Amino acid sequence: MLLFQQVQSQTITVNSLEELLPYLKQDNVHVKLAPGTYDINAFDISQGKFSNPLFLFEGSNNTFDFTDVKININTLVLTKFGNNEVNEIQILGNNNVLKNLTLEDIGTTAPSNRAQSLIMDGRDNRVEGFHLTVRGSYPYGYGDAFGKGGGSVINHKKHSGVLIRGLRNHLKDCNIISRSYGHIVFMQAASYPTIEGCYIEGEMRSTDDMLAEEGTGSPADNVDFMTVWGYKLPAGYMMSLQEGGIRAYDAGTTYIDGEEIKRGTDNPTVLNCTIKNARTGVTLAHATGTKHVENVSALGCEQGYSIGSGTVSNCSGDAQYGPLLSFAYSSDKNTNIDIKVLPTENYYNGSGTVAYIGGHSHNITLRGGDPNANLRIQVGGEKNNVRLLGVTSNQNPLSASNLDLKNLTDFPVVLDEMTSGVAVESCGEVTDHGTSNIVGDCLEETTGFPNTNKAYRLGNNRFTFWVAANGGDHAYSIKYHGDINSGSINDYEDLFPSGQESFWTFTPVDGREGYFFVDCLGAGGKQRLSASTDSGLPVMTSKTVTDASVQWSVVQPEGRHTFHITSDYARMVGVNAETNQTILSTVGNATNQSRFEVLEVSNFSLSTKNNTLNNLSVYPVPTSDVLNIQLKSLESVHIDLLNLAGVKIISKEIKQNNSTINLSDLPSGIYLLRLNDGENISVKKIVKK
Repeated sequence: MLLFQQVQSQTITVNSLEELLPYLKQDNVHVKLAPGTYDINAFDISQGKFSNPLFLFEGSNNTFDFTDVKININTLVLTKFGNNEVNEIQILGNNNVLKNLTLEDIGTTAPSNRAQSLIMDGRDNRVEGFHLTVRGSYPYGYGDAFGKGGGSVINHKKHSGVLIRGLRNHLKDCNIISRSYGHIVFMQAASYPTIEGCYIEGEMRSTDDMLAEEGTGSPADNVDFMTVWGYKLPAGYMMSLQEGGIRAYDAGTTYIDGEEIKRGTDNPTVLNCTIKNARTGVTLAHATGTKHVENVSALGCEQGYSIGSGTVSNCSGDAQYGPLLSFAYSSDKNTNIDIKVLPTENYYNGSGTVAYIGGHSHNITLRGGDPNANLRIQVGGEKNNVRLLGVTSNQNPLSASNLDLKNLTDFPVVLDEMTSGVAVESCGEVTDHGTSNIVGDCLEETTGFPNTNKAYRLGNNRFTFWVAANGGDHAYSIKYHGDINSGSINDYEDLFPSGQESFWTFTPVDGREGYFFVDCLGAGGKQRLSASTDSGLPVMTSKTVTDASVQWSVVQPEGRHTFHITSDYARMVGVNAETNQTILSTVGNATNQSRFEVLEVSNFSLSTKNNTLNNLSVYPVPTSDVLNIQLKSLESVHIDLLNLAGVKIISKEIKQNNSTINLSDLPSGIYLLRLNDGENISVKKIVKK
């Protein structure tokens, strides 16, 4: 038995495609194809060397290693199996790993029917490290303008890249380059599929370039450019010559353990991918279940993201050729979306939109932006999509209702007449044609701690002290001047030390994400906080020291408003009551002794920009009734007081040096005071007791 297991675990090396084929039916083998370039041409099919699919992996629990292997397939092969769909590679077994194959179609001949480069059926299979170049379709060069299936103006013969079906199949770290009409990666009858770490690329062409074929006898010219949408191809748009970059369907057939299963796609996950020049970047609107898209970038696509429901987090892309975010139906609901808009060049966006939003119950945040883009965020109404011009259907126009939009870009927002109950917080101008919408100005998001242009006070509630330094060998503590909770403090500022010996700055450590040099502004020659393995006290040293002893991570524990400040050697905790010195503990100390408040020093910035709003003060905070505003050298300032939902409560111009705002009628809580002197805007947190 032991000898049998050792034999089975050995890698079998084969030296030709003919030698490889018999192993595709077996179970529990580890096969490596000898490095080299292998060719498959039409003559090989005539000789019966390959059938359809060319490579059918029917076994289970196998590993097939194609490192340093390239297989070239002449596209004439796609015509040699009659009027049948041709699959170059298909996996039917379970628990297989196929890795590191380079597969390229040579030529432009279209299949007699249609083709796929790779189909994944079965369950728990993984394809990783593949490099696919897909060619061969008809017509090529028009995208879907003249059809894509039944009822086409021009009879299409499609050649797609990767079709994922089955259960828990995984496409990982693959490059798929398509120069063929068809989907690049798509899912049918797939349950819990994962697409991870892939680069997916198509090709773009303008409708103006297509229309320039007039009189040439091209396929488009022969139908007088009359599209499948019922009107002549319009100028002014850029179209992908492919279909979806990553696309899910709500129907299909798969095969698992010999059983034919008909169903839709459910619970797809897309991670760490880049999609470029596709008709759609990530389109999951027709999938069901939990849909999750994270750390994905959509570049130069006609449409970036459209998921219908689910989560898009830490994603990005541009709106060079069409909206980065779009919705398919008014019934789309419950998305949580956070996307960064990236700048680009040479916009050719016929829709005029950076985002088109429809449906309801969404929570959408758009960040970034591009001052050179003359685009808008459209909520509800006409899409202006090249495929839907003047068309009324369930996809156009769309209504939008009861959703939250946070626009942290400068793009203007247009709320169409078909919007209602939309809450908008926007840094760009908002035009509201809808009903019962709530429009608020942009509230600048906190940059998070630490902002490297700011100074902070570090406090510890457990020991009621501030961390400080005076140029000596150790950090020390400044006791709170009283207890704010007891009511003994008349002025919130009394809690703070007055000098810069308690002002700490944070400078990122190059090459070590999340770590900072922590320096005290008022500490003379020994400004830098340090820790070593032989001391229970933070050491203060020169800013010229840069080794690991002065590199501190700053981590906010989940559910906390306080931070851990930790080096490789120790974690900062509390104070020594006898010596009045800040002390250290083990790295893993997680008690309340090691949790530090982080309070930004108001009106203080390390930036060289002259901010005149530094020349005013707002006090006391917190307050139970009156808030004082002292202009100092300013002539006037406009103030807006907003609640955390972004609703303006007070808006007024202040021209007197000393003015007051009466907050006595407001409920207790946190408010935001926005101050604008015409050149600068500052937002301060106000606590109403």
